[in-house]
Amino acid sequence: MSQLKKLITEIHKRSLWQVLLIYVGGGWLVFEVVQTVTEGLGLPQWFPAFAALLLLTGLPVVLATAFVREGEAAATFSDPTLIPVEEGGSAAARRRRLLTWRKAGLSFMAALALWGVAAAGWLLFGSGAGGTHEVVEERPSVAVLPFVNRSGLEEDEYFTDGIHDQILTQLSKISGLSVRGRTSVMQYRESPKNLRQIGEELNARYLLEGGVLRAAGTVRINVQLIDAREDEHVWAETYDRALSVENLLAVQSEAARRVAEALRTTLTVDELERVEAKPTENVEAYEYFLRGNAHFRRRQLEREYYLAVQMYETAVELDPGFAEAWALIARARIRLYFVYGRVTELPAAEAAVNEALNLAPDLSEVQMALGDYYYYGRRDYDRALEHYTIVLREEPNNAEALASRAWIRRRQGDWEEAVAGLTGALEFDPQHDTYLFSLGDTYLLRRQYQEADHYFSRAMSLAPDLPGGHLGKVWLSLSRDGDSQRARQVLGETSQMIDPAVLLLSAELGRSLVPLALVRIFPDYFAQVLDGIAPATSRLDSAFYFLAKAQLGVSREETLAAHAFYDSARAVLEATVQEWPNEHRPHALLGLAYAGLGRAEDAIRHGKKGVELLPVSKDARTGPSLVWSLAEIEVTVGDYDSAIDRLDLLLSIPSEISVPVLRMDPIWDPLRDHPRFQALLE
Repeated sequence: MSQLKKLITEIHKRSLWQVLLIYVGGGWLVFEVVQTVTEGLGLPQWFPAFAALLLLTGLPVVLATAFVREGEAAATFSDPTLIPVEEGGSAAARRRRLLTWRKAGLSFMAALALWGVAAAGWLLFGSGAGGTHEVVEERPSVAVLPFVNRSGLEEDEYFTDGIHDQILTQLSKISGLSVRGRTSVMQYRESPKNLRQIGEELNARYLLEGGVLRAAGTVRINVQLIDAREDEHVWAETYDRALSVENLLAVQSEAARRVAEALRTTLTVDELERVEAKPTENVEAYEYFLRGNAHFRRRQLEREYYLAVQMYETAVELDPGFAEAWALIARARIRLYFVYGRVTELPAAEAAVNEALNLAPDLSEVQMALGDYYYYGRRDYDRALEHYTIVLREEPNNAEALASRAWIRRRQGDWEEAVAGLTGALEFDPQHDTYLFSLGDTYLLRRQYQEADHYFSRAMSLAPDLPGGHLGKVWLSLSRDGDSQRARQVLGETSQMIDPAVLLLSAELGRSLVPLALVRIFPDYFAQVLDGIAPATSRLDSAFYFLAKAQLGVSREETLAAHAFYDSARAVLEATVQEWPNEHRPHALLGLAYAGLGRAEDAIRHGKKGVELLPVSKDARTGPSLVWSLAEIEVTVGDYDSAIDRLDLLLSIPSEISVPVLRMDPIWDPLRDHPRFQALLE
């Protein structure tokens, strides 16, 4: 008998065909059960594939054990082709078949048990502690594209954007959906790209489009949900209503519910309550609230925050119980304080957030305002984290809260958590230039220059009119390898899109000494910039301007002019320090001014005061800039060893200082022959 025939006979005799059929049929049934359970428990979509892998792994084990057990019974016969006909043999055959069923059943049970352990582990630990990435991928992903203003009137643009923004916000409150952030979707206003392209760029399966027509006391809102991958309509509706707050809010909440239903997502009782909540009954107050939102969303523009405050305050005058408007008054004022150094705004922000808290302590917008107040206003990071966490518990799609937590982690020196948090925020809002810039900045501080370059480039491509990415690129070229030619080229390209004075003197950039270092490294370029502008109206901005002019005078060897500008900075900063003695930045800048005037003792005292008010241990992001200021003060007044101590520290921690920068910046020229400084450079 041929070997092949003998093998077939052996397989037939040992009932392996039967085993295979039983296992495949039972495995299919088990797989169907697993798919149903996966969907019901909200488990990731890879769990059925995991079950299939377990079943496939069990198949050779079942076949092998069946082969061995059948082989043992057959070994008693001298001729393996003979089938026993005795009654006992038939019973043995039945036992063997029963063993086949039992083995298959045990294998199914083992596979299900392993799968169940993995599912339970995921539900207990994975979904809450795991990365945001899995959450974003597994939930239906939705992007609400900018609505069309069908009236065509410019004055209705804010109203259309407001309706869009509110529907997006309502969807963001539904935990079963993964909703893309406003900053990313607004990039596609009047975009020529097709829906499939937009969906791919936003990593969103479903796109919600809409339009708003307001006329003669009525409003028509039409919305349609589209599967971008399949290019199919999923759901559409048109709402014609009389213009009232009640009707507008009803449309927004109904649209959110209907989208969730279309995507087979069930709202919890709490989510339904939040989606249907009415922030105000006053239609005029609501319109001013929408106007305020339009200004508040225009980031990086100081005047827009003032206009936002004006609109929100009008809203609360019309409806003093409008908690959400009070919360946004607080948030806008806190930004004026933190970003632009308007120190008088903090008490007003505190009053507004307290009013919001008294009216609606559980409102997520109020919790967000409290997080901002403790983070930016008081630097109480633990309390800020508590409030941002509450926001995310109610609004898991809130990229802003995710990013805020990441920025706090960075200030706490937890750099890995900061990167993870910003990356998670980008998954919800992938076209957000600030998150991209923050990642680039984080990598730059850690001297991971390739990654920094990637994120700065993306930030610049999305927001070419904002200075952050451009300045980051310039400093990156100097920090990585001292490439002054490339840095100068970037400056030239930037001047085509951004006023160089804005790049140099913007309040946000003034928190760092990078602009002053650039003035020293590229004096010819910035001479033209500074000679063509006047001091700013803000105290700190004008002081920074005077310091830049003073250091330019030093570079030009114009001693008298430099002295005069240092003295102008001193006059401004002394008044600021007297009024706000616990603000770190004025002390640091005043120390630089005193150092330029030769007042060594006063300079070091204020430089150290700045470090004391915001040490690296309290703020790993901004604290090193104050150490850098103190090092510049010490080298200017001749305390070289202390300056080298500071530089040694800065090179050992994430900071904006690098060896190539130390080689290029002329402020460190007095240290060139110092053995300790040479050792640092090596």
